[in-house]
Amino acid sequence: MRKSYSLLVVLWFLLLLPVVTQAANTNVQRITKEELKSKIERGEDILILDVRTGGSYTGSKVKIKGAVRMAPDAVDVWSKSLPKDKEIITYCT
Repeated sequence: MRKSYSLLVVLWFLLLLPVVTQAANTNVQRITKEELKSKIERGEDILILDVRTGGSYTGSKVKIKGAVRMAPDAVDVWSKSLPKDKEIITYCT
């Protein structure tokens, strides 16, 4: 039983490796919390998405005012309705 479990873990890892590699190679621009604060203070036209999972979101006392909560497991659904004319900033902590 232990051997088959180990084999399943290895197979699962091999199946996810291409996805992880692609995500690591994506050119995603990152900003600091200070840069985000500055954008908010300047009134820049941005959309802030809080993409934390349930427990991380509900258990957190830190929430960015004006951020819209979006479930990360439904990104394929809600991402289609995002505005094209705004800078979109996602965060999770």
